[in-house]
Amino acid sequence: MILLLALFSGLLNLSAQVLYQKVVSVTLGDLYTTYILVTLLFICGAALGNLFSSKLRKHLPLLEVLTGIYNILLFFKNPPDTLLIASLLIPAFCLGAQLPLYSYYLRQIRYRWIYSLYHLGAMAGLLAFEVYFTHGLSIRTALAALGLAQISLGIALYIFAKKDRFHLTSNPQIHLKKFFAPGHRLSIFAVLAISTLSYYQIFWAVKTQTFLTEAFRLQATLITMAVFFWMSFAGAVEKWGKTVPRAALFIAWACALLIIQLCFPNLPVWLRDAMSGSLANYLALSFIQALFLTIPVLFSSLMFIRGAEVISEDMAIDESSSLLNIIASAGNTVGMLAAVLMSSQLWFNSYFATAIVAASACALIFAHFENRYFKTAITLVGVAILAFFAFKNRQADSLLGNRLSKEARAQSIPSTTTIHSEAFSSIAIHNTLSNIPPHEPVRMYYIDGHASHDLNLFTENLVGLIAAPYFPGTIDKSLVIGVGSGQTSWGVAAISTNTELVEISPAVRKTLNLFSFENNQLATRPGIQLHLQDGMNFLKACPTATYDLIVNTSTYPGNFNAGKLFTDEFLSLAVSCLKAEGVYQTYFDIASVIDIKQRAEFLAPLQKHFKHVDIVKIPYPIVIAYNTPRELRKTRISDLLKNKDLEFYQNTLVNKASFKEPCFPVYRDIPAAQEARMNTLDESILEANSISNMVQALNPHFLGVHLQDTTSDLKSSGCWQPEP
Repeated sequence: MILLLALFSGLLNLSAQVLYQKVVSVTLGDLYTTYILVTLLFICGAALGNLFSSKLRKHLPLLEVLTGIYNILLFFKNPPDTLLIASLLIPAFCLGAQLPLYSYYLRQIRYRWIYSLYHLGAMAGLLAFEVYFTHGLSIRTALAALGLAQISLGIALYIFAKKDRFHLTSNPQIHLKKFFAPGHRLSIFAVLAISTLSYYQIFWAVKTQTFLTEAFRLQATLITMAVFFWMSFAGAVEKWGKTVPRAALFIAWACALLIIQLCFPNLPVWLRDAMSGSLANYLALSFIQALFLTIPVLFSSLMFIRGAEVISEDMAIDESSSLLNIIASAGNTVGMLAAVLMSSQLWFNSYFATAIVAASACALIFAHFENRYFKTAITLVGVAILAFFAFKNRQADSLLGNRLSKEARAQSIPSTTTIHSEAFSSIAIHNTLSNIPPHEPVRMYYIDGHASHDLNLFTENLVGLIAAPYFPGTIDKSLVIGVGSGQTSWGVAAISTNTELVEISPAVRKTLNLFSFENNQLATRPGIQLHLQDGMNFLKACPTATYDLIVNTSTYPGNFNAGKLFTDEFLSLAVSCLKAEGVYQTYFDIASVIDIKQRAEFLAPLQKHFKHVDIVKIPYPIVIAYNTPRELRKTRISDLLKNKDLEFYQNTLVNKASFKEPCFPVYRDIPAAQEARMNTLDESILEANSISNMVQALNPHFLGVHLQDTTSDLKSSGCWQPEP
C-alpha cells in the first residue's frame, strides 16, 4: 500500500506540468516557447529541490500540502503575467525534492521500483489531463482538483509518518566529497553525458511528433508521456541490465537512434493509415509514434538508475539520487542548448550524425575505463555499418510523406520538400501534384506541422480583400493577426493605407520572402509594420479605438495554443482596439466547425461583443462582425487596387478559380443560438472541437458521413462578386 504513494505522487506532481503548460500558454501562446520554457523552468527548479531535498527529510508531507495549496491559490487567482513564469519555480522546487524523498521514505524497497512507479503514475496523470482538456473542460476546476488531491496525499503521508512507517532519521549534512569520490566520478560523467544526448534527441522528437501528425498542444504531452514510459520501463528492467557495461549503454543509445532513422520513412505512414478518426485511436497510435521517437531515453534512464544505486552504497539514497538529478538537469540544459544551436539541421542527417559521433566517443571513453577495447571497437564497427544504411534515408524527404492520402501515395506522385527550421518554429513547403485530374501542381505550406493551404490556389489573397465592401473607401488602419504565407496580409494591405502585422513565429518572419510571388513582395512593401508577438498580448497593449479593421487569420483553435484567439476574453480586447465603426474579420472551416451546433459555439463570443455578425462563403465561411449598421457597397476588385497591386491582380490572380467565381453568398445578421457554450480562456471549447474535427478527418469516410453544410439553415442576403 505504501509503495503506491510513489505512484500517486508521480501522477499528481509530474503530470501537473501539462496543466502548468496550459496555464502558461494563455500568456505566451506559442507551442514550442511554452513547452521549452516550462520544461526548462522545471529542470532548474527541480535541480534546486534536489539540492535541498535531504534537508527536508521530515517535511515531505508538508511539501505535498504546500504544493496543493499553491494550486488552490491558482484556482482563485492566477499571478500577473510578469510573475506567472517565475511562480512555476515553486511547484518545480517541490517536485525536485519529492522523488529523492520518496526514495528515502520507501528505502526498504529497491530504488528502481520507486523510480518506475513514480514515472508510471506521471504517465497516467498526463493522459488523464489531456483527455480532460480534449473535452474543453475547465482549467480552474483541474487546478482545484489537483490541489485537493495533493493536500490529501500530504495528510496521508503525515499519518503514516506519525505511525513511524517510514523510520525517519534526522536531516544529514550534504556529503559532496562522498558524492564526488573517485569511485563515483564515472557514474557522474556517464549521467551527465547521456542526459545531454537524450535531451538533444527529445528536442528533435517533440518537433518531429507535430510534423508527423498535427500541431496539437497534446503532441508535446504525448512525447513527455513516452519519456516517462521509458523511464518507468527502465526501472522495471534495470535488474537484468545491471551488469551491462556503460560503454554498451552508449552504443545501445546510438543504435536506438539509428533504428529510428531506418524506420522513419515507413512507421509513421503505417500509423497514419491505421487512424480511424476516433480520439482514443488517435491517442493510442500517436503515443506509439512518440514511443518510437524517444527509444533512446530507455538507455539514459538505465544509466541514471545504476548511478544512483552505485552512489547510494556510500551515502543515503535521497542524497545520491538528488545530487545525481542535479547532474542530469545540467546535462538536459546543455542538450537543449545544443539542440537549439543545431535546429537548422533538425531533419537532415547531420543532426543525428552529430549525436551518433558523440555517443560513440563516450563509448570509447568508457571502454578505456572498463577494459573493453576490443568488444567496443567491434561493436562500433557494427554501428558504422548500421549508420551507412540508416543515413541513406533523408528525414526531410519523408517528414511529410504520411500527410499525403493513401491514394496519392499509391499513385507515386513525385514530390519535394523544402524545410526552414529554427529553435522555436519550422516551415516546410511540399511541392507535389494533385491526385485529382488534371493533376495540377500543389504547393502545400506547413508551419510546425500544421498543414495550412495550397499556395497555388490564391484563395487566401481573396480572403484579405473580403472586408472592402464593408467600408465606403480605402481603409485607414488595419491589423492582421497571423501572417503565415502573407497572402491574406497582402489583400488587407492592398485595401488599407496602413497595415500592422502580428506574427508569433520567428521562422515566418524570416521566410516571408520565400512566398514573395504569392504575396506580391509583402516583406519589402512600404507602410507595413511587422510585430513578432503573441496576438493576445499585442492587443492588451493596444490603445483604445486604434484600428478600422482587425483580421484574425491565425490557425485553427486546435493548433499551437491558438484557441485563446477565439475566446470571449480575446474578443473583449479586440472590441476595445477597434474604432466604433470598426470591423472584425475571422474564419472557420471543417477544422473548426463541422455542424450547426459547433457553428453556434464558434460565433457565441463574437455575438456577445458585436451586434451584427455576417458570413461570406468563399468557399469556406469568412465571418464579419461589427457594431455599427452598414450597407455592403458594390465594387470590383480591379477598382480597389492601385499600381503594383493592380498589376499583380491582373497578371496573377484574375484567372484563378476563386477570383472567377460569379457569386459568393452573403448571410447577414446571423441569429444567436440560445444555448451555445461560450469559449473562454478557462474552458477552451473551440480547441476541443477543433481537435476532435481534425482527428475525425483522418477517417477517409469523414467528409461523406459526418460533415454538414454549416450554412444550410441560413438564408442568403445576396452575393459578393469579385468582378460584378
